Amino acid sequence: MSSNKKMTLLYFKAPGRAAVSRMILAYAAVDFNDKRIDFEEFGKCKSGLPYKQLPTLELEDGKVLCQSITIGRYLANRYNLTGHTAMAKAEADEVVDALNDIQGKLFGVVFAPDKKAKMAEVMPTCEAGFKNLEKRIEARGGQFLAGNGLTWADLMLHGVINLLMAFGGDAALAGCDKLKDLNERVGCIPNIKKYDAANKM
Repeated sequence: MSSNKKMTLLYFKAPGRAAVSRMILAYAAVDFNDKRIDFEEFGKCKSGLPYKQLPTLELEDGKVLCQSITIGRYLANRYNLTGHTAMAKAEADEVVDALNDIQGKLFGVVFAPDKKAKMAEVMPTCEAGFKNLEKRIEARGGQFLAGNGLTWADLMLHGVINLLMAFGGDAALAGCDKLKDLNERVGCIPNIKKYDAANKM
């Protein structure tokens, strides 16, 4: 096997559950195969996937990882975005789990026939989730969601807020000034700015 084989991230064209992994790879300026498929192509390859779902990450040695959060955590570890202490790593994991709950609600909007009505339905859950995260960032110094530096939790926040904004859910961030400030700072990172420009919803 060639030593210069690239990783391949397989997912749909939308950011979805692969967003945080794509952002980590963008941030770290990794040259990888960003293989984006449609639902018809997924139907053809589904039976050959370990869990019959996406995303998957094929590593340089041919090994395949599944489950979006596991893939994100692996990449965050690989590119030093998990936090520098055991506690910072745990704080990042906690935030990612909380953001995953919010993201799950927003995915319900993506597939809803009446997106406006569905967004109104999930708004209270999103508002509560962001308010909880605002308290966490305040308790941790106000700059980052875990430890005292950028982690994959901050990147995931940016991805979830991008999704929220795509459905006009700005009001869910009312009173969350520290989260909004962090989101703006993440969006100003040159490689993340490029990612955002290439992945507009």
